[in-house]
Amino acid sequence: MSDVKRNALLPHGEENGLAAIAADLHKDPRRYRAVIGIIDCKRGSVDFDTSQEELTVRFRRIEVVLRGDHPAAEQLIRRALEFRTETAVLPLELEDELEATFREMEAPDSADDPAEPGGPSDDPPGDQPPEK
Repeated sequence: MSDVKRNALLPHGEENGLAAIAADLHKDPRRYRAVIGIIDCKRGSVDFDTSQEELTVRFRRIEVVLRGDHPAAEQLIRRALEFRTETAVLPLELEDELEATFREMEAPDSADDPAEPGGPSDDPPGDQPPEK
């Protein structure tokens, strides 16, 4: 089985939806954010001694999932995990971890988070429609 390199390459320009939240990522780097992306394989290498392959993925597009869409994102992740692990019901520990991750995204610790309810917006920066 191939390893996938964690140093994924991000797209430039409009295809990189993370650019809109760069300041927030810097301010609160440990806070989880849900994203959705489209990838391909940039390159691969083989260690001929072990026959181990390593692939580097490239994000062709990545966007931050809006808070209101977190339940749908959680459902998509759950379905993909069940398919990949060939399990109709996920193990309790994994189920709890997944639920806790999305709960944490809904209630971040940061009191001055602009995306918290009551803040300027419930959506990530840059995902707001232009004012008229």
